[in-house]
Amino acid sequence: MKKITESLKCYDLTEISPVNLLRESSDNEFFIIGEKNKKILRISKRLPIEDIRFEYEAIKCLSTSGTPVPKWLTTKTGSFYTLIDGKVAVLFDFLDGHHIKVDKDHLPTQDQAYNAGKGLGVMSNTAFKFTSSSPRKRNIFSELERSVTLFNIFIKQFEGGKEFIDQVKEIIEFGKSQNEIEGFIHNDYRPSNVFFNNDNKFVGIIDFDWSCIGPLIKDLTLAVVEWSFPDGATEPDFKIFDSFLEGYNSSATHKWLRNNKLYSWIKFATLSDASTYFCDLVDDPNSTKKIIKSYMYRKYLFFSRI
Repeated sequence: MKKITESLKCYDLTEISPVNLLRESSDNEFFIIGEKNKKILRISKRLPIEDIRFEYEAIKCLSTSGTPVPKWLTTKTGSFYTLIDGKVAVLFDFLDGHHIKVDKDHLPTQDQAYNAGKGLGVMSNTAFKFTSSSPRKRNIFSELERSVTLFNIFIKQFEGGKEFIDQVKEIIEFGKSQNEIEGFIHNDYRPSNVFFNNDNKFVGIIDFDWSCIGPLIKDLTLAVVEWSFPDGATEPDFKIFDSFLEGYNSSATHKWLRNNKLYSWIKFATLSDASTYFCDLVDDPNSTKKIIKSYMYRKYLFFSRI
């Protein structure tokens, strides 16, 4: 904690303690700083400075346009990051609100789904105009191509691995054949990253570390699945699905219909997400390596049957 406290002294803050761990993942550590004037510190375990700069410029652009995102704070010298043990650390204003619990036993209301979709639509109106001085290495194909490079491991270690890689290659070919409107995409617009106030009004979006440049429809399709088709469910709730899509179309310049094209991009989004899950399992000797075990893969199969 001492190194974190020293890093916080680089900022013009009214309080730099207490420092409490909020959550940790394979990608990041998040800390809540202070009590009366809270901040959020994120320490990235993987992302290089160039990728962080992309994210900083995108959030600054969204904030300027009126999209509700936490303010990214700069140091006293104007830097958008500090280093803690060689890892990039960034600081945000605390976003006051709550996210909605969504699982197979708890679905959002249609009103909540509509407002979440509307929020993503608002973001998309700025997103397709965004340019960065520091293009991000990640793109929408990165996780799929990561699976393909591990082809031999998938064949040897995963039950159903060959079929999965064949499906990945097919969906990559689909994605590269499309000519869609592109822009900045959040790429992880799930319920845990969308905040509401006590009246269930949309108040903001967090966690842009998976963001990149890509087709706006890819952002929509991953999001609508996350909101309407929770892990463990056997099918989406199409009332929630349609409410999210309606909310998106109510605010977005570029609108989409629930049709085969949307379903194809849902298959792309779910296979990409499943690829991340499986690739992260490769180095885990204790994991059960069955393709069908992935919730996202099962969602891919559902939309493949429509």
